[in-house]
Amino acid sequence: MTDGFDDLDPDALAALDGPAAAAFASRKARLTEALLSGETGVQFEALALFSEPLFSLYEVDASGAFQLQTDPAGVGDDVVALLETARVLWAFVSLSPSERAKRRPQLAAQLVGEDPSEEDWVGLDGLVETASIHWQALLPEEIDAAQATGHDTLGFDALLRHPAFRVGPESEDATHAGFGSDSLSETEARALFAQPLLEDPEVLIDPDAFEDALARADDYWQLARETDGDAAPAARAWAEAHASAPQDVAPLAAEAERMVERFRTLFPRHAS
Repeated sequence: MTDGFDDLDPDALAALDGPAAAAFASRKARLTEALLSGETGVQFEALALFSEPLFSLYEVDASGAFQLQTDPAGVGDDVVALLETARVLWAFVSLSPSERAKRRPQLAAQLVGEDPSEEDWVGLDGLVETASIHWQALLPEEIDAAQATGHDTLGFDALLRHPAFRVGPESEDATHAGFGSDSLSETEARALFAQPLLEDPEVLIDPDAFEDALARADDYWQLARETDGDAAPAARAWAEAHASAPQDVAPLAAEAERMVERFRTLFPRHAS
């Protein structure tokens, strides 16, 4: 194990530093969905096995990874953060050595935040070394099986652009800097956007309802960013894919359409 490896604070994983902690809380449900569904191109079971050295290192019970499948609300932030870190490392160690060297700053920003200290760098390099050893032990056919999800396997750059993995404001040109007339950061803008969903009386007293509302807010945010013209067809399609029962489709579609229109009203420069 690389000297200084223990200096990498597990609370820093997934950019859980300062203001970013609120950002992690707001995207935890969306991140959980992305990991469990394999939508980033790695099967959850394979990712959970790949993450075992991280759980061992930080003395977190690895069974929490599989508990995420049956009881996501009962799983701590550290479990989700470690699984997120494992998925980022999966993408990073799959790069060629030259590409890894180019992307070390992005990896550091993702896992320990901006302006990492020397100790952070030492710890991060140890983390990469541990993941690399595990990666090299995998047979090509095992990697192929792990990535057979029906989704494209996102590489390092694409993964960091995925809405569930984005830890800071989006990189945008000067024309689109900031959200709304107050130039809000993305975290602030997402909180404002989600406000109607999070102020529902049921959501305020039910933790599960709160997590569900956060997940829907994240989906509606992405839907609004991707939808051109009439929002109704896209909202209907989203509702049909996510409703738990046929009778839920219509109200869910109506809510999705309202939220797309809310995004367009609040942030017209960022609407499709």
